[in-house]
Amino acid sequence: MATIPEQPARRSQWGCWLRRGCWLASLLVLLSASTSCTDSQPIAKIGLLAPFEGLYRRTGYSALSAMRQAISESGGSFLPLALDDSADPARARRSAQKLLVDPQLQAVVGPLTPALADASAAVLQDPRILWVTPYAVDPELGFVDPLDSEQWAGALAEALGTAVRRQGVQTLYLAGERRGWPDWGEAEWHAATGLPTLFWESQTVSPTTWTGREAIFWLGDAAEAATFVNRLPADRTGPRFWLGPAGGDPVLAERLTGSQPLYWLTWVDRRSPDVAALSGAPLVYQATQSALARLGGTELPTRWRAAYFEIRGGVSHSYTP
Repeated sequence: MATIPEQPARRSQWGCWLRRGCWLASLLVLLSASTSCTDSQPIAKIGLLAPFEGLYRRTGYSALSAMRQAISESGGSFLPLALDDSADPARARRSAQKLLVDPQLQAVVGPLTPALADASAAVLQDPRILWVTPYAVDPELGFVDPLDSEQWAGALAEALGTAVRRQGVQTLYLAGERRGWPDWGEAEWHAATGLPTLFWESQTVSPTTWTGREAIFWLGDAAEAATFVNRLPADRTGPRFWLGPAGGDPVLAERLTGSQPLYWLTWVDRRSPDVAALSGAPLVYQATQSALARLGGTELPTRWRAAYFEIRGGVSHSYTP
């Protein structure tokens, strides 16, 4: 029988080449990975503190969507790093501490309310990062540090005073959580709003004393506002009820049991229609844009104006006082 003595040797030689080829291929992969790790730059991150669990989770996810949109439109060179604060002051402080552990973090947007920002300010006022709070807008300067400037509150109070005076209001009451707002007395609020302003908890207020010329400005969160409003008289002689940007939170409208109208105000881009404030989280979008611009060494032009809304039947509509 004919034999082919060379075949085993060829197999052995071929297997050797295969082994050498595999070894060379592995070496090339390792070298490539090493070179890639050496040449690539770490991705810069921008943090977001917002509620992603609990009652306000939809607010948090709207804020994250707005941040992602702003990053995408800027060229997408930053990675969003979102942590949950559950709209709880202690949780907001802990989440802020976790964010700052990341060495790639360059800026933080949030928390979304004055009380939560106040609770985490000691952590977020870190010179290593840029901190932007979406609610703290100075219409002349843009986003400001709410602990270093009171003009964000003064501008909002002035816009509120203009609106309620047009409604015939003669006395303004302040109710809800004041933490994170300027430490003003009634005289300072009077100067800011242009109206006699009283703290609700320091007054003896009875539904029988309403004249239809009063307004309440709520400083706290949306859920507590709904609870408060549901206890107010439902007739037209009751006080006008106003909120700041928290009035756009869906939690407020969902929890209202009466049919009385509510009002809220916020800041919008002068070039945009008021309806822009109803879609998602426009202030977070603008705050992210501002943070990215400042990290890049530029400033966005100031372009703010007050926008007013009325909640009817659980839906916000543009409102002209």
